[in-house]
Amino acid sequence: MVPDWIWLAATWFGAGLLAPFRAGLAVFAVLPMLALAIALPRYVLPVLAVAIFLAGVHVATEIELATGDKDDRRIVIDEVAAFVLGAAIIRQAGWKMLVPFAVIFLFLDRLKPWPMAYVEQLPSGWGVMADDLVPAVILGVLFMGVQTLIKRRTT
Repeated sequence: MVPDWIWLAATWFGAGLLAPFRAGLAVFAVLPMLALAIALPRYVLPVLAVAIFLAGVHVATEIELATGDKDDRRIVIDEVAAFVLGAAIIRQAGWKMLVPFAVIFLFLDRLKPWPMAYVEQLPSGWGVMADDLVPAVILGVLFMGVQTLIKRRTT
């Protein structure tokens, strides 16, 4: 039996229970929090992403131990942690790229291309969480690069 608070965290307060919108709903539910984070120091989002990531490792592992299912589709805390980390990277480039980032990130999350499929093989909650972290970091860096090029061309 898994405690209610673990399911609450894993499903990002129930967003993961609303198929077929699970991951998308969880990611877009984070946008108001990110809007508030604009006024906070730059280190807050990466710290928050790491905290959500570590909580996600714990809850995903607990759910796997209780159910035997390594990556229950209702678990969306992995998408949330990765999206917050991606937002922290994109913040350096500009917030206007956040929604396109979310759309592409969710598309890649559905496809699970390499190296996402590879890191998913990590044990327990680590694999559940890492398979979303990889595309978030890659996309975040790419978006930051594109924004840097756009800024250079306009100045």
